[in-house]
Amino acid sequence: MRAAVGLMLSHGGGVVEPAMSRPDYEQSALHHSCLLVLLRGVGPSRARILQRAFEKVRRVNHIRVNDSSGNPRSIWIRFVHDHPVEHNDWGDFQTHRRLLGLVTIGKFDNQTELNELCRQHESLKVRYGSTLYESRAIFFGPDEPPLETIGEVVAPPPAGGRRLQDEFTTPSNFKSQAFFYREQDPCVDLESRIGDFASALFWVLESRRLERSREKADKVSLLLAPFEKRDFVGLDMESRNNRKRCVGRVMKNLADLSLQAGLVDDALSLYHNANETLRSVGDSLWVGATEEGLVAASAMLLYPQMREIETLHRNSSLQEAGTSPLKNTPEKWRASDATKKISASETTANNVDSAQQQQQQRMTSNSSSCSSVSSLVTTATNSSASDTPTTSSSSTSTISAAPIPGHQRNGDLPGNILKAEEITNYYRKAIINYSKYRHAATIETEAALKASRICIEQNRPLDVAMFLQNILYINLSMTEAERVKRFEIITELYQQIGYQRKAAFFQRLAALKHVQQGSQAPDWNQSYRLMLGSFTGYLLCLDPLEVLENAAGWPALQIDLVQTLITAARRLGHSALATRHMTFLLQTQWDNMSPTEQSEMAVQLQNLSAQCEGSPVPLVLENGTVIPPANLTDLPYCLDLQVKDLPAHLRPLRIKVAKADSGPFLFTPIHFNSVDRRDKKKDKNKIAFQWVQNDLSEVTVRLRNPLPFELAVTDMRLLTNGVVFESLPQTIVLQPHVPTYVALHGTPIETGQLDLQGYSTHTLGVKSNCRLKHMRGRSFPPNYLVDVIPALPRISVKTSLPQTATFSNMNSADIVVTSASLTLYNGESSSCTITITNESTTLPLEHLEVSINSNVEQELQKKIFRIDGEALKAKLPVPPQGSIEIIVDVYAEADFVCPQPPASVHSSAAAGDYGAASLTHYSNVSTSGHASLPSRVGSPQHRRNEPQNSSFRSTFSSGQPSLAALSLQPAGGGGAGPSSLGSQYSPHIEAQVRLKYSGGEALTAGYCRQCAVSFNLELLPSAQITSWDVLPAEVASQFYLVLDISNLTAQEMSLNYTDTKNILIEAKESCRVPIPVDRCSLEQVVAARAAEVAENLERELCFRTQLLSFNDALSKLCSLHIAERVKINWLLTGTDIQGIASLRGIVLSQSMVDLTAVSPLEWAISFQETPVQPHSEIVCTVGQRSLLSIQLANQSLQPLRNLVLSIKFYQDYLNGMENYNLETRVAISGPNRIAIPLLEKQEQKQHNCSVIFFTPGRFKASIECTSNPQKQPEISTSLLTRSCPAETENDGQSVMFSSSYDEQQAHVWKFIPPIEVTVVEQ
Repeated sequence: MRAAVGLMLSHGGGVVEPAMSRPDYEQSALHHSCLLVLLRGVGPSRARILQRAFEKVRRVNHIRVNDSSGNPRSIWIRFVHDHPVEHNDWGDFQTHRRLLGLVTIGKFDNQTELNELCRQHESLKVRYGSTLYESRAIFFGPDEPPLETIGEVVAPPPAGGRRLQDEFTTPSNFKSQAFFYREQDPCVDLESRIGDFASALFWVLESRRLERSREKADKVSLLLAPFEKRDFVGLDMESRNNRKRCVGRVMKNLADLSLQAGLVDDALSLYHNANETLRSVGDSLWVGATEEGLVAASAMLLYPQMREIETLHRNSSLQEAGTSPLKNTPEKWRASDATKKISASETTANNVDSAQQQQQQRMTSNSSSCSSVSSLVTTATNSSASDTPTTSSSSTSTISAAPIPGHQRNGDLPGNILKAEEITNYYRKAIINYSKYRHAATIETEAALKASRICIEQNRPLDVAMFLQNILYINLSMTEAERVKRFEIITELYQQIGYQRKAAFFQRLAALKHVQQGSQAPDWNQSYRLMLGSFTGYLLCLDPLEVLENAAGWPALQIDLVQTLITAARRLGHSALATRHMTFLLQTQWDNMSPTEQSEMAVQLQNLSAQCEGSPVPLVLENGTVIPPANLTDLPYCLDLQVKDLPAHLRPLRIKVAKADSGPFLFTPIHFNSVDRRDKKKDKNKIAFQWVQNDLSEVTVRLRNPLPFELAVTDMRLLTNGVVFESLPQTIVLQPHVPTYVALHGTPIETGQLDLQGYSTHTLGVKSNCRLKHMRGRSFPPNYLVDVIPALPRISVKTSLPQTATFSNMNSADIVVTSASLTLYNGESSSCTITITNESTTLPLEHLEVSINSNVEQELQKKIFRIDGEALKAKLPVPPQGSIEIIVDVYAEADFVCPQPPASVHSSAAAGDYGAASLTHYSNVSTSGHASLPSRVGSPQHRRNEPQNSSFRSTFSSGQPSLAALSLQPAGGGGAGPSSLGSQYSPHIEAQVRLKYSGGEALTAGYCRQCAVSFNLELLPSAQITSWDVLPAEVASQFYLVLDISNLTAQEMSLNYTDTKNILIEAKESCRVPIPVDRCSLEQVVAARAAEVAENLERELCFRTQLLSFNDALSKLCSLHIAERVKINWLLTGTDIQGIASLRGIVLSQSMVDLTAVSPLEWAISFQETPVQPHSEIVCTVGQRSLLSIQLANQSLQPLRNLVLSIKFYQDYLNGMENYNLETRVAISGPNRIAIPLLEKQEQKQHNCSVIFFTPGRFKASIECTSNPQKQPEISTSLLTRSCPAETENDGQSVMFSSSYDEQQAHVWKFIPPIEVTVVEQ
């Protein structure tokens, strides 16, 4: 009843009772066994100088002492920098809260400062004098002055050195023990002295423990908590319950002293007894203290590594000051060797059977979800009512397997130790008991924190979260600074169990508390630091690339957090940080914002960057935190990026080198392994072309502005790696939502491999490096690799001819750099001068190769264009800024011979007769001149029947007329005139003069450039040969080539067809000219025959069925013979335009061929036994018998077969009429037609006959030998189709025969000129 009244009184009343000022957030369960020592610096703040001393003192946190019985004791020291005096009042309730020792450290330079240090030390002693056992003062004085020199001799130091205490003295009222060191003294004995100080504390504590243990139970006094003094006023202290209360509390106090004195086993027994005693009297506050003591004593034995972790953490914090606490993640914590766990059930295997072990590991749902005081009450009730203890987490209880120095355990644990799973329940009970007292709120908070740390060691995250959640419901009066501290501690504990989201929430809450409204001194620096540390909990990190890659978290919360961080940075005055975080927000959360928010954030970034421009470099904070760069990769948004090749005329090409003969080894482009496929996949980002050193290169980027307003992008450059690259800036203004192409240029300075990684921009006041590998949602490779070859020279090209309006339509037209146009008449010659200037300033032009490509055949092209290659080589090399000239000779090659229908080639001449029948077609042609000029002018073509046009005139160079002109104009509207003939001879020839050039190192590497000059040549018709014929001349060694030549130009033309003969032809008119030409020699015919036989033999061996004939070869030979010897020069009168008309391609019939080539028969004719000479006059009388002797010899290489020798006399009336009906005027004695079946080569035949003339007059004798076609025997088809010689038996001799075209056609060989006989009267 009295206990209940006391409990009611503790919660009532209007008097403010004493309470602890603030919780000790750093306390853990193991601190119950530590001796509390205040380590304080006195005097002026000189942290750097005294830091070494503080570290040495803190290092002595554990000593081993042998007690009076010789048993070793482990004594632990806890150093604190601050300790409220009112906490000492709770020393009876929990002895570890009592300050037992004092150590001060100070630095002085003179006696006055030393006195001040002593005064401050004494004032601290007085302040904590009620509980203080011992104190020590550590003073650092000035260093020794430098040694004095006497003359040149250094004075030796005094023996033993000078001590500080000899130079300075402490005041008389200073009763503490002081240690003096100089400033640079290594303080070797400081740790041993502090160890002695700790030992002194132990002995005082031990004496107090012994005194407490000797007290009699009936004489012990009631120990009270500070707020309990009014609770027991007026109560009977001699009652049975109060006496038990006194005994129980003293027993609990003795247990605390034993725990501090290193007697853990005794402390466990005392805690158990005190707990039973106090529970029986309902002393809830002290029952909670005994339960907490039991947990502390058990934790010392179960988790001694917690002391080691605490020591290591404290030492590492000295070296890693300012680093983020987020680095200690649960994964690292669980993987640490220092926190290796084993199952608690294995330790207690001898006492707990397997069924109990399974029950201990079973999770109860009601206890794990509790987070309030009411839940703790319920759990405690359930656990007390049950015989089997329950756990509050699904994780397994564990203890450390590695004891620390001084705590090596030999043997089993005490039997009364709490099991690992019981510790959590005992803490719940203690917290419930503390929650009954309003003044014990601080004790309750500390107990919850201790329980959380124990659960962290046991790997029970759910229990940790429950205890931490319970702290928030404790009604504790504290300042805002203390509230912030509480949130920070909760954050740290949540982080240790991996609850990053909750840790971030409390960390951000602490940050907001620093700068909440109404705060007189808002700490924006701490607020910024805490919000920056909460990034991990919101699944953010400082690196925007990692945020984009993970794409996790809650976008709304993340955006709000970053905006708050931007505000904090602005209030701190760090404009660079504010700009960086706003850039980070736009880069990472762009897809999570609406278009309106995107626009607002962009405007806000622009305003922030106006104060401090953003740059893509890391920012380092004062605490060492590095803020990685943030880039606006998608602002503007890159749709496409293309690496452009150099212009076609500047692209590097490989110089083709003739491959050496590799012998019988074969090469195949087929790859049979997968290595090549892997290489191709690896080089997917390799560009197929090359760039050239010191040449401007281009990359095209297609951008889109996603903002609703114009976006100005300045200083846009290419980002490269590898060789040195000089990038040129580009500026552009992008319209909203409109794709725009931007060309970025730069120049590679070195040779090698260039790595194109992206581009840089300057937009919204922020400089960004936009790399391809960071552009999400696009199929860009991480980079592009371009090979840069050595520098190549550059040239400029110009010509002496005017340029064309349009460039060439030929292939490779993109390499054309200039053009030239030229108009020529067929047969005209001209030239073009190409000037090449080496524009390079350092490279010579060492290699220059000129080639011509055109739309005509290669053979014709060689006739039209010609370049002197040897002269070009002589002009190389071309120095820098030097020039050379190339002369291109141009000839208007054309077919001057009008094409003939195939049937006209073998028309009237096939009969071999030049009689009156052939003249009917030319009855309208008037001739004049020498009587010996042939009267028949014909050619194997369609005949014309146009009337004569008397407007033509022709003259010899001597002024005598030669041959009348013939008009080609039709009489009526029908027919084909010269205009229709020449319309197809106005072709346009397109050509490219290609220049391959190189020099310097690129030439050594095998690279060159190629450009071209587009050449447009227009050919106009000039002279045209419309028809032609071959006639016998006055001498056997020549023949007459009769040509019809048309003037297809619009001007008068002067035609020179022999060395001494000219003729004028009016525009669009024609004339006929005879040209004497030497016959084709027999040697040429023989050579043509040998070539034909050799080629046919090759065709026969190659199984080709289409064989050549001798007639074809002879016809080509005669055509070429005429083309070589007949050159017709023409000149347009009144101009300097002149040219040559060639007869290349003239087609000859068989009769023409017979007249063109020398006859295979050699004639020897005598009349009246007198050899007949050409143009000799033969006279005989009427009735006189005259002997005519004819001798034939075969001069060819083949035998002649089926020959017929005929003799005919006729009279020529010199008017184109010839009379062969002379039966009454002349008679021949003997046959006038003799058949010769075979005439072997070099064989001769002779025929004699007599001639009698009956009437006087002028007679001519036509002596000719004809060859009729040979009739082949019925043999196999293979023999008929071959011209190779075959052997057949003829009179026992091997005879060569062939079925070639020359034996299948009729030939006529005449004796030229005909024999003229003058018959006179007797």
